[in-house]
Amino acid sequence: EAPHSVTIEVLFVACLQMLCTYFCNVNTSSQVPGRSPSLPGAQWPGPSISKISGVYNEVVSLLAHMDDQDKGKIALRIAFIAETKLAIVLTVLLEKLQKDEQNRIDIYYVLEKLLQQDTQGLERRLLKKIITLASNHMTETQEARNEVKVAASNTLVTLARCYFSDVMLELVYHLELPEEFIFMTLGNLSSAYALKCIPFVGMILKDMISMLALVKDSRMRQAFCGVLEKCSRAVNVYFMNWEKCPFPRMGESQFCKNILPLYSHVTSNWLSCEELELKKAVIKALGPMMGILLHKKEPQNPIFKEISWLLEQYKEEIDVFHVTK
Repeated sequence: EAPHSVTIEVLFVACLQMLCTYFCNVNTSSQVPGRSPSLPGAQWPGPSISKISGVYNEVVSLLAHMDDQDKGKIALRIAFIAETKLAIVLTVLLEKLQKDEQNRIDIYYVLEKLLQQDTQGLERRLLKKIITLASNHMTETQEARNEVKVAASNTLVTLARCYFSDVMLELVYHLELPEEFIFMTLGNLSSAYALKCIPFVGMILKDMISMLALVKDSRMRQAFCGVLEKCSRAVNVYFMNWEKCPFPRMGESQFCKNILPLYSHVTSNWLSCEELELKKAVIKALGPMMGILLHKKEPQNPIFKEISWLLEQYKEEIDVFHVTK
């Protein structure tokens, strides 16, 4: 028996090779008059089945030794193989992510290293599979380890370097209900790719407005504030660099109308919270949100009222750096 399951890709190439061999034999045994005889030793020009299975088995073997050797070196070795055999390597990693629950963190580590390369030529089916698997792992309701969710989130952020819109659309789709790691990934995308995220900011903020009543526990509110902070920082970066963006300019009013309801809710309902970590998250979000709203005259008076509260926080046991900012 074969030591490893054979992928559809391997079977497909094997069938092609058998067909090629069959027709070559037919041509050499009964040549048609007027046609050039088949060249002796003619072979299928594509990759041989032995090469494909060899790469497949090598990657599987390297993954099996992740616990025994330096993970960084193994990840680099697999990434090196992927430079010329990207589809095969990704097929192995995606199969392992589905089947090997115990080692998902290590597999995501390798996948993230691989995606740091130039992957512009990635097949659409493999791109969709990576995005779907990672988003599913981030939103699993069963007792999935947070480390796996963090690893899946980091992989999507890395993938977004070349496929930003695909990743962002998947995350926005999952914004129908509050989910901590979807919030965390959206925030990290906004930090890493500030100008790229601008066309999506309005959509994100509208979805967040619609779910305000559902964000009840402290951890979810912290993650929610994290998105507000990082999306708002991205908008402020855009205000200073809008001429570098390829899309039509978006005015301050477009952002203010979506930020204002969120700012009002956070200041009215979460600002006076007793929990220290949530208070920090709120304060970190206020500064960049204010930075957007102060571009318009109407919200200025309510904002100035909060300044005295912010100054009071110097007396509390929190990191006053964010108050000062």
